[in-house]
Formats: sequence, structure tokens, C-alpha cells
Amino acid sequence: MLLRASCLLVAATGVAAELCIIGPTPVTACGAGDINKANWDKFGIDNFVFAMIREFGTSDNFPKFILSQLAPQGQESVNAGFDCSNIEDPTNCKINGLQNPDGGNCVFNNLGGTLCLGFTSPEAGFLAANWINQYDGLRAHFLAVREAADNLKNENFISNMVDKLAPQKQPIGPAVFNLIADLIVDILPVGGEIKAASTFIKKFKIIRKATKKDVKDDGKDIISVLESNADIDKQAAATKDTLTQQLEAIVTGTQQRMRDLVAQVFGPNQDPTTVDDDQIVNTVAFINTYHGGFLDDLPAQSDLTPQMEKQMKTWIASQIISILGYALFIDSTPLADPPGQPGVVCNAEGGIPLSGGCGLFRIGAVVGSGNVIDGAQKANDIFALNDLGINMNDVVNNARGCPQGNTVDFEGFLEMDDSNPLPNCMFNFPVQDVKL
Repeated sequence: MLLRASCLLVAATGVAAELCIIGPTPVTACGAGDINKANWDKFGIDNFVFAMIREFGTSDNFPKFILSQLAPQGQESVNAGFDCSNIEDPTNCKINGLQNPDGGNCVFNNLGGTLCLGFTSPEAGFLAANWINQYDGLRAHFLAVREAADNLKNENFISNMVDKLAPQKQPIGPAVFNLIADLIVDILPVGGEIKAASTFIKKFKIIRKATKKDVKDDGKDIISVLESNADIDKQAAATKDTLTQQLEAIVTGTQQRMRDLVAQVFGPNQDPTTVDDDQIVNTVAFINTYHGGFLDDLPAQSDLTPQMEKQMKTWIASQIISILGYALFIDSTPLADPPGQPGVVCNAEGGIPLSGGCGLFRIGAVVGSGNVIDGAQKANDIFALNDLGINMNDVVNNARGCPQGNTVDFEGFLEMDDSNPLPNCMFNFPVQDVKL
């Protein structure tokens, strides 16, 4: 099916006029370094997409449909298999090396040997690159979250962290651990340290927080285990078991979101088959190409994996602290550290030096008369928190700024343009200033 010149505001040129579609702002550069957002705007690709939707409407797997309409006559089969709808198999998400045989007769300036010359309109090359980048970015997230979780499992991170943060052995009532039953899979493990990752995800307007509907609830009845045996070893084992399940739920939920987003772009039609002009810009088909948003800032799996690992480790530590019922007491009493050895006395007391004093993580502590912490339990190795690679002052500030009962806000974190080190409420333990 050929395009109407009146619709696209194009000129048809060359000896094979029906194959040469030139826009009002012709594409004059399409090399690897030329396919970017700036040239997308320069060559009016948004107007081209608008005209495509006006002419053809939308269709299941809109990218495949549009590119098939722009195949040169007699060579429609070359890229007929273009399909990015399977996030687990990228085999068909590519454009084969077709060169429009009539390109030399068209006014496709400087496009020889480029992606754009494989179509009857060079704008299609930009569209193809944008769609392939969308797919590659989502697939990178899909693979990285699994790789990151597997890395944590291989280094036995959850078990080691629980053992270190668990209280020194004394009986604790099961009520302390009731939060285990209420753990919420509420994580989008992409941190702000990699701008490309944050920018990429923000472009998808339908990103949502993970919910339990993403995963099958096959968890064990942790509370009944605790009620029958309050021994710390059992409690620690239950905590490990629960967090291991939650880590797997993070992977399952995140990968499902990536599948959903691939389906949004490359799957069944998301829009009415035909659309009024004033609604074209609101269609999923248009929004997912607007401004060539996926031509730049493409995150790589090799960048995403370590960042996801860090986010997962931080999240796991925050959950352990909450599950075990820790509170932080910041003792502002001046300590007599030896010269040149700041923090030695605080460390000796099982504390972490902070900007406001000595930070003491304790379970079941009550501040009694004279600001003495009574009935408190210490962790086996609270200094394991230092191994997370995050600033403990940032952790304290994060907890101070979190109203009790709030959950971590990963969506808000992704929407921020500043450099906050942690999402709001990543840590939500109580913080109290004392002078012991």
C-alpha cells in the first residue's frame, strides 16, 4: 500500500517515483552517529509518525506493521520477520542489510550504506533504530535483574547479612518478627547512579510499583513457626527464608514488568484501529516514538547489574533492620578517642560513628532515667552495614525523614532530577537522639 502525498506532505522523485518518499525536511544523515534525538527533531520524524498513524491507523505490533508498509516493492519479505515482541529471544529484533535498489535514483542525500536506505522513506530507519533501542533497553533490565539476584545468591549475601545483623543470642518474642508477614515487594531495583537507566525507565509512563499480583504467594507460614519456637536460630532462618523468597519475587516482578512493556510496544494493539487527528498524539503508538526518546541514554546490562546488586543489598539490609525491630540511638556525648583514631571508642561500644555522635543500633531498647538504654540487644556485627558501600549518615538522614509506617518510594526516586543517594523511606527505623 502506497502513501498519499497529500497526507504526508511529501514529494515523490526519481525514475521509480512510487518508491521514493521524501518528507518536507529530508533526512540527509543516517550513519551510526547521526541517529539521535537531535536529528530526529531536525528531520521532522514526529510529523512522519503522525502521518503514518493518520494514513494507516494502528495495528497489532505497530512497529512491524509500519516497517512492512515501507518496504521497497518486490522486497517486502526481506524484513517481514522483524519482531521485537519476545523479550527472551532477540533473534528477529533487527533490520537486515537491505539496500533500497532504487536509492540511487532518489534524493536520499548521503544515505548510501545506512539503515535508512532500506526503506521507501528514510525516516523509517530512525523509527527502526528507536524501536530496537527500546527493546534492547528493556531486555537489558530483564537480564540484569536476574544476574544481580543470582550474584547475591552465589555470595550467600542474605544468609551472611542476617547472621551479622541478628541479635546476640537471647530469647525474643515472636511479636518482634511480625513484620515478616507484611513484607511488601515494593522495589524497582534501578538506582540513580546510572543516569541512562533512570532516564530510560522514566520514559515509560506506565511503570508501576511491583505488587504481589506479580508473583505466586508460596511463602511458608513464618508466624506459626515463630510462635512454636522463639529461638533466635529459628527466627534467623525464617528471616533468611522470607528474604530469599522476596528476592526471587523482585526478579519475577521486575521481569514481568519488562515483558509487559515489550508487549505495550510490540504486542497487541493498544489503540483504536483508526484515530482522529486530535487524538493521534495520545496514542501508545505515537508516545513510544515521540522525540526519538530511546535513541540516546541506552543502559547496558553490564552497567545495570552492579547497580541492581547494590540496590538489592541495600534493600535487604533495610528489611532485616525493620524485621528485627532495630532502633537507632545517636549518643551525642563527646568520646575520648585516642589522637588520630576518630571513632575508636564508638566502635568499641558496638556503635557506628555518625556526624551527630555515636550511632547505636539496638533491639527492644527503652530510654530510661538519665537517658540510659535499658534492655537493649546488640547485633552480632552491626559493622556489616559499612560493607554496603553507602554513607551511614545518608542512611540516618533517610530514616529521619521517613514517617513511621511509610514504605520505600522507588517511583519517586526515579522521577527525581537531583542526586539524592537513596529513595525516600528506603530505611524507616526509629531514630532517637540521646546523651548517655
